Parts: sequence; C-alpha cells; structure tokens
Amino acid sequence: MFRNIIIIISFAFVFAILLPFLTVFLNVDYQLLIEISKTPEFLNTVKITFSAAILATLIAVIFGIPFAYGIIRFDFPFKAILEAIIDIPQTIPHTAAGIALLMTLGRNSFIGKSFGLFGISFVHTFWGIVAAMSFLSFSVFVNSVKDGFKKVDIRYEKVARSLGATPFKSFVFIALPMVKHEIITGSLLMWARSISEFGAVAILAYYPMTLSVLTYDKFQGYGLKQALALTALIFIMSMIIFVFIRIVQNFWKYTESR
Repeated sequence: MFRNIIIIISFAFVFAILLPFLTVFLNVDYQLLIEISKTPEFLNTVKITFSAAILATLIAVIFGIPFAYGIIRFDFPFKAILEAIIDIPQTIPHTAAGIALLMTLGRNSFIGKSFGLFGISFVHTFWGIVAAMSFLSFSVFVNSVKDGFKKVDIRYEKVARSLGATPFKSFVFIALPMVKHEIITGSLLMWARSISEFGAVAILAYYPMTLSVLTYDKFQGYGLKQALALTALIFIMSMIIFVFIRIVQNFWKYTESR
C-alpha cells in the first residue's frame, strides 16, 4: 500500500512538471514555429546565446578548476566563507544580480571605465551577456568539479610526489585526469544553465538579445502567439541538450561498471 502511494505521488509530481511543456506543444502554431526557426533574427540569437554560454563556460573551466582543487585539498583561513560566497549568486533573485552587475560593470563604474580604455563595454554588449552568465552559473561548474576532487584519494598524489613529481605535476597528471568526467559534466550543465539565464542578462545586456530575452521581447511586443512559438523552439533545443547530457553520463557509468 505504502509503495503504491509513493508511486502515485511520484507520477503526479512528474506530470505536474510535464504539464506546462505539453500545454505549449498542444497550443503552438507549428507553421509559425517553422517560419521563426528560419529567420535570421532567430538564428543570430541562437548563435549569440550559444557562443556567450560557451565562453562563460571556458572562463569557469580556467578559474573554477584551480578554485575547486584548492578548496578540497588545502586548509586556509576563511575557506568556508569562500565556498559560501561562490554559491551566493544562486540564492538571490537574478534581476537583483543584474542590478549589482550593472553597478559594478556599468560605464561609470571603476571597472567599466578601466575596461573602456581597451574598448570593452559590458552594457548592452556581447561581453555583458558573458559576464552575467559567468556570474550566475559559475557555481554550477565549481560544485561539480569539487565533488570530483572529493572522490580522488589524495594518496595517489602523495605517491607521485614521493617519486619526484612536483605538486603542479601531480595535479595535472594525477588529479586532473581522474575528474575529467566531472569537468565535462559540469561544463555541459553550466553551458545549459547559462543558455537559460534571463534576469541578469536583460538588465545588463538586453541587446544583443539572447533566446530568453528575445522570447520576452516578442511576448511584450507581439503577444503570446509568437512568444509561444519561440518557447516551443527553446523547449526542443533544451530537450536535445538534456538528452545529450544524459547519454554522456550513462555512457560513463556503463564504461566504469565494466
């Protein structure tokens, strides 16, 4: 009896999640969906969104891997505070994060003026999109890599050092290869998370438009019909990304179990 109740609750919960998706696909104008998918505006927006998400992910890889390794392997003052700070962007409304980024990176701010000397602006530019995505999705990557380093037995690195390897070499050739799955999974998750970002991007860099901003713009300017078609397209792309991530994860589990 208890088992059946749990199963019913689980199916009801899953159905509640699927219902909005089903509603979109049952009400969308598929002819309009096809037309929009071929427009230069949509294709350019996809290019901008995906490119910005890729660049934000690369930034996370460069800075996130050393950070995650340091947090797991070393003890130092205020380590717990640093870990908490990384997660703060996930706990605040993204519009508030956008306001904070605008004040920090705006044209009249110290950072904004400094980058302006090199011709780089963050307000209503591609770089602003990258900054917003990086700020809000960085912890997704870091937490994934941290989990990987936690599983790596430090004795492997100690053995390498006892054989003459420097700390840097033991990190690069021992620890890093052992968390490659977490690095790739974290990168994919951050990339997917960055693509969906709206609030901070809309405030800091409304133009050039990302997919989420374009959907909102169409809804405000042209009503539900066009926004619904764009939403369906985004759902389709999101599902493809989700399936790809699951295939990669399941493939690794299969190869590791053999």
